[in-house]
Amino acid sequence: MSNARVTPIEQTLKEDMSNLIEEGLFEDFCYYVSTHRQVITQLAQCDEAFANFIVKGYETGVLHEDGTCANDLGALYYMGDIMPQDYEKAAKLYEQAIGWGCFQSIINMGYIYEYGRIGDPDYRKAYEYYALACALAPQFEALYKMGDMYSRGKAVPRNLSVALTLWERSLEEAKGVVEAAQPAIRIAPLLLDPKDSGAQVDIMRALSLFQTAEVGLRIDIEAGQYYYKKRLQQAIDGQEQARRLLDEACLSI
Repeated sequence: MSNARVTPIEQTLKEDMSNLIEEGLFEDFCYYVSTHRQVITQLAQCDEAFANFIVKGYETGVLHEDGTCANDLGALYYMGDIMPQDYEKAAKLYEQAIGWGCFQSIINMGYIYEYGRIGDPDYRKAYEYYALACALAPQFEALYKMGDMYSRGKAVPRNLSVALTLWERSLEEAKGVVEAAQPAIRIAPLLLDPKDSGAQVDIMRALSLFQTAEVGLRIDIEAGQYYYKKRLQQAIDGQEQARRLLDEACLSI
């Protein structure tokens, strides 16, 4: 990362964010960064001073005990896109954010324990955080992560029927195609091959859900979430399988 000449767009972004911080509008600062995430990340990766400016903005919010700032700064350390990856710092910030009322950090702590970011995976603790999030305010991410625990038999007995129910609830709670992508990519395969989930074969719905997943995942990947590339390929392959099954069904009529 090197210091670069300040561009007009960078100057505009800094001025807008500085005004929000100076006015103590920390939630608005976080929302601004989120809505401009792609360009801000690109600038921060090229300009160390700009990266430090973003971090300083979050740190100011943390000093004022703003939960969203603590959560989002934790996410920076978790992802390592702008700052060096540091799961210990991420976990500490998430815990602070939970204490300051940030719902998202409850889910994020589930990831910390599920994937063993600060030690060995602890599925029981991960389950407890996801369950707490579902109990406080059922929301698409908490619901599909709970579904994952049941589908994999982590901390609870494996139960695809319960997993499917949670994923369907997640889909109901999803707002927009990006949020819908995660439950959709989980439900669609079971509509082609129900296994022991209790689902009914529904090839047309499976195709539709795979398409939804592809669009949402492409948007996420374009925003820098490259770890979804494997799921994107699953969505593409799933569409091909669904179309092949539909063609076979038509030929048999």
